[in-house]
Amino acid sequence: MIRKRHNPPRRGMTTMEFALVLPFMMALIMVMIEMGTICYSWLTIQKAAQSGARFASTGQGDEEGTRLSQIEQITKDWLANLDKGSKEIVISSWPSSDVSGNGASGDAGGPCHLVEVAVVYNYHPFTPVIGSMLPEIIALSGQDRKLNEPWKPCEE
Repeated sequence: MIRKRHNPPRRGMTTMEFALVLPFMMALIMVMIEMGTICYSWLTIQKAAQSGARFASTGQGDEEGTRLSQIEQITKDWLANLDKGSKEIVISSWPSSDVSGNGASGDAGGPCHLVEVAVVYNYHPFTPVIGSMLPEIIALSGQDRKLNEPWKPCEE
């Protein structure tokens, strides 16, 4: 009669495999969190620039002389959820829909002018391991251009 040999018990094998896989799983989770936060920040910047340009194109606040500060405030409201990092808002305009040169910085333009709201945000990575592999500061930017509505007769 042939005797079957039983395999010796493999106690602790699952724990060993788990210990080997755990660091890779944690690193993957950290990468997903960091990349998700970067994407969220970039989308927030894009939406802030879009909302600022949309408000700028309406001409609201032109009569009171508060238009530029209102545009900045609308844009800053969207950026309120972004904690660390410096935020810069640049408002420029061109006298026509033809974009040439840098435009007039710090000016939202008049009726039928082209206005641009640009936002730059310096993102600081925060996850312990992944953050050390990335640059200390990641510059994220977004911009949007709109043609101002004719709230007064347009200059030809």
